[in-house]
Amino acid sequence: MTDVLLIGTMGNIGPEVKEALENEGLNVAISDFPQNIYRDEFGYSRALRIGVERHSPSMILPIGNALALSRLKSSLPQGIIVPLDTEEKIRILDSKVASSRLAAELGILQPKMYGSPEEAGDNQLIFKRDVSFGGHGVHMPWNKDSLRRLIEHQRAGEPYLIEDWIDGDDYSVDCLRWDGYFRCGSYKVLSHQGKGPSLQRELCSFPAIESVARRILDHLDFHGVCGMDFRVDADGKAYFLECNPRFTGGIRTQVESGFNIPHIYWQLAARTYCKE
Repeated sequence: MTDVLLIGTMGNIGPEVKEALENEGLNVAISDFPQNIYRDEFGYSRALRIGVERHSPSMILPIGNALALSRLKSSLPQGIIVPLDTEEKIRILDSKVASSRLAAELGILQPKMYGSPEEAGDNQLIFKRDVSFGGHGVHMPWNKDSLRRLIEHQRAGEPYLIEDWIDGDDYSVDCLRWDGYFRCGSYKVLSHQGKGPSLQRELCSFPAIESVARRILDHLDFHGVCGMDFRVDADGKAYFLECNPRFTGGIRTQVESGFNIPHIYWQLAARTYCKE
């Protein structure tokens, strides 16, 4: 029997989560699945079913699409622990539009938003599709025509954001919240691989963004792991950018600092479900 089955890989994130759990003595398997998870839920479901049949896991944790697993967990054999919050809460955090609206309701500082290319004028902008991963779906249009083309290529009814570009540095915070437990770790992003996960990070203490992250997760009473991204300008103002309700590219940095998010997550979930 396998202690934990990880569904998905997301580059190096899956193997790094696997290593963090195995270093604590757990038996871990990965059911690989390509990163295009948002448009192929059938394939995701098949990979999940095969993984369960091969490994008979006690617990399943998602690497990429927590939303898909939250929808599919009711179809899994009884007794398998899937420690995910509700589909509604995951969807709010995973959606750039919904999480931005929530941040606005809570009075959290964000880049200025625009409703159209005309409203944005000639400002330097960022265009964000509602749901994306690894930097896909986030664009910096060169001009109004480029922005209009991005909007035209949106799938019908899919929301998006148009926001100001903030000149500054990227910071992220990885959080784990479960009942009365909350812990997070912040780092500065020093370099990126294209649009995707950062390659170099510098751990830091950043109470301002950590406080914002906790406000959002406490407001939702969210249970699980969640990363949040911020941009900090030259004046030190931190602008909320987005949430990622999953393990992030900063996982190795957190584990090496002593914050073993995967293992603590496993411990908290196992204790909760064993009591039940």
